[in-house]
This record gives sequence, structure tokens and C-alpha cells, in this order.
Amino acid sequence: MNKTLLSYLLIIGIAGVAGASTGVILKRTMGPVEEMYPPGFSPDLYRDDTEKLYNEYMESHSIQGLTNSDIVNIALEKYKRCDNCYSLGIGVANTMGIGQTIRNAQIKVGNEYFEESISYSSMVKLADRANQHGKDGYVDYYHSQDSQVSGPETASYPAVPTARTKIDYKSTFGKSLDEMFIYIISNQTVVSSTRNEVGGDYRIVLELDYSISTYYYKIQMKNISGLSSLPPFSKVKQTYTISKDLTLKHAYMEETYVATKASIPVPASVNATIDYYYYADEEIQIPQYNEMINYNVQ
Repeated sequence: MNKTLLSYLLIIGIAGVAGASTGVILKRTMGPVEEMYPPGFSPDLYRDDTEKLYNEYMESHSIQGLTNSDIVNIALEKYKRCDNCYSLGIGVANTMGIGQTIRNAQIKVGNEYFEESISYSSMVKLADRANQHGKDGYVDYYHSQDSQVSGPETASYPAVPTARTKIDYKSTFGKSLDEMFIYIISNQTVVSSTRNEVGGDYRIVLELDYSISTYYYKIQMKNISGLSSLPPFSKVKQTYTISKDLTLKHAYMEETYVATKASIPVPASVNATIDYYYYADEEIQIPQYNEMINYNVQ
């Protein structure tokens, strides 16, 4: 659960959003700013066959003929296939000069999956944890709010979780834990890209179609943050650091979107940045419900 979604502060600001593409409609009123999709819209038609890309790369170990989108997708798929891996996300979302800290952790140990997200400021404090037992197993979901979140990286969770099916969890959060990544990145959703070599790694910058690429992300944001409508984006820029063997190492996300809460029906513009640090083929234990995560990046 990428928790930029939890960063919408109760600070009011009005901002315009550039028009969307691919037939997607932005509805602007004096109240909510809403993104709507045409009847029959299917976001999965915009996905690439990442398993095929990965398998072909593993046969050739060559990036010749691959687009920047292909390389990123192969790196994401390779990371997901690690027996053990984990990532740490550290960021901030700003609106009207107020910052909301963001922390995110993902852990995979064999066939067990874990994710935590904490969003913290003096005004909004939210935290969530989830454990998925097996690639197609059920999910234990833990939620904390307000007084249970005592710092940017500290929250207490209930001893008894809410059990949810994988399908139910995905319908609310936009993805299951084993999917790991929520954006739709493909040759159809990448608007522009660059690739350079920096320190022996590939540095790939993607500018994404902010309507299509964020489809599932917006569902997650709406359901978790209690937004009154799907939040339209006006910027989705992602910078990936990937080793020459296409091992995912780092991602830097830059996003701008407009959020509207039902209790305050005036749009607020949010600018968010977050660094994700990925540790492929490294193992850390999935924490117990009351065990804190060390977010110090090594």
C-alpha cells in the first residue's frame, strides 16, 4: 500500500488540474474535483506482459531492443520473484506548506507477505499493517489511527486483526500484497523517458500518463483516506536506479494530485515525494503486530 494516499491533510487549497488523456474525464465543480472513466474502461488493457518480458530477458540477458518501460518492468518482476526481499519507503506530502511524513515497508519471506504504512503529522495520524499468507491466501489487516500513532515511525496495533480475502483486500487497496507494485507502467502509459548510466547503474526516468497509470492507486487512496471521489493527478514522475543485471535498487516518486474529503468538499492540492530503497535477495523477519520496524536506510 503506497501511502501517499494517507497524506491528505485537513488543510484546504484549491488548484486546477490539467486535462486527462485517453478519454478520461475530469469533473470540476465548486466542490469536489473528480476523475471519471468512460463506460467499459479497462485499465488492464494498458498493461504489458511482464512475465513474457522477464522470461525473454532471462534467456538473452540483453537489453537490446528493450524500451525503458520494458527494463523497469523486468526489474520489478525480478524483484517480485525473489524468495526473500524487502523495501523501505521514506517521504513527505505537502499541502499549503504543511508536511505529512510517509513511511512504508514491504517484506517478503518465502510465501509470506507483509506491508506497513504510517502517515504522520500534528493533524493527521494513520497507520496500517497487513500480512498475506501465501500468494493466494487470506490477509490479516491491522489499522491504527490518531492516539495509536505516536510518531512518524511508531504505532500500536490491535492484537486481533481483521481477516480479509485476497480479492476483498485488492478491491479496497488496489492491489494484493504479492503484487507489490500498484502503478500501471507500460509502453502505453509512459509519456516520455530517459536512460543514463550513473555509477555503473541504469538511471531511468519515466513520466507517466497520470490518468491511466494511477488507476488502482486512486482506488486505494479513495477507500483508505475517506476521499469523496477519485483524486485526479497532474504529475507522476518516477526515477529508477537499476543495476546492469536489472536488479531493482531505488525509486524516487514525484506526484501531484488533488484530493477532496466528504467532510470538507473543497479540493486540496498535494505534492508528494518518496524514496523507496529495495533490498533484493535479503531477508528480514516479518514483525509481530506490536513490533516496530527500523526505518534507518542502510
